[in-house]
Amino acid sequence: MPTVEWNHSEWNSRYQWDESGDEWSAPWGSARAQWLTCVYPRLASFLPASSVLEIAPGYGRWTQFLLPQCCSYLGVDLAENCVQACRERFAGQAHATFAVNDGLTLPMAADESADLVFSFDSLVHAEADAVGSYLREIRRILSPDGVAFIHHSNAGAYHRTAAALDLLEKVADPFTLPRKALVRVGVADWHHFRGRSMTATRFAELAGHAGLACIGQEVISWSSPLLTDCISVAVIPGSKWDRAPARTRNRNFRPAARSSRAASRAFGI
Repeated sequence: MPTVEWNHSEWNSRYQWDESGDEWSAPWGSARAQWLTCVYPRLASFLPASSVLEIAPGYGRWTQFLLPQCCSYLGVDLAENCVQACRERFAGQAHATFAVNDGLTLPMAADESADLVFSFDSLVHAEADAVGSYLREIRRILSPDGVAFIHHSNAGAYHRTAAALDLLEKVADPFTLPRKALVRVGVADWHHFRGRSMTATRFAELAGHAGLACIGQEVISWSSPLLTDCISVAVIPGSKWDRAPARTRNRNFRPAARSSRAASRAFGI
């Protein structure tokens, strides 16, 4: 289970950030290609936004694309090195501010101050206690018609088979063909430190407890065919975005990266 302490140690000390996080976009061709083909199409209805708060920006992989879409930006990360890296990288952006938090709360953000709260490819490593805490803060921070766009874990949906999957992952030799086959069918490298207590359903419940309405969820595959991830949208009940909730299951999310990578190579995206 990735605790707040694990996340702080992992991203502040152990992980080297050799490519500033862009290495995670390699299956799509580049960070820009992933933004244009994967992230932005899902976010386009909510951009531009006057004020944006990004949770766990890392070294600014998505920040670079959010900054031109807003008048005011606040990036909050529990890893001090990430905050410092973003301050240096975006020093010329007068409307951008970065701050360190405790991995649970957002005291640096004022009430009703954000039109968009965004987190992608970060809170997948958060357990339900951290996600619930953030959702309570998001309820306070969102403007009346604000939107929270959160990528989180759905690994808890596999709790009945997790022990067997973990065992197969442990015993398979990382350099054997059988392990590669196990990866392809989703029984090795299946979770990548996803929060085991989080599911799409749990997110919707936590949002409701926080006074938010979860209006849309896309349950997706990531590093394996298993649907270990979810992208959820939460709003304030009665806002202009509020509607009956919808949930989809998309097993083609990661395979679609191949098309993005091909376009990236052909057209220099």
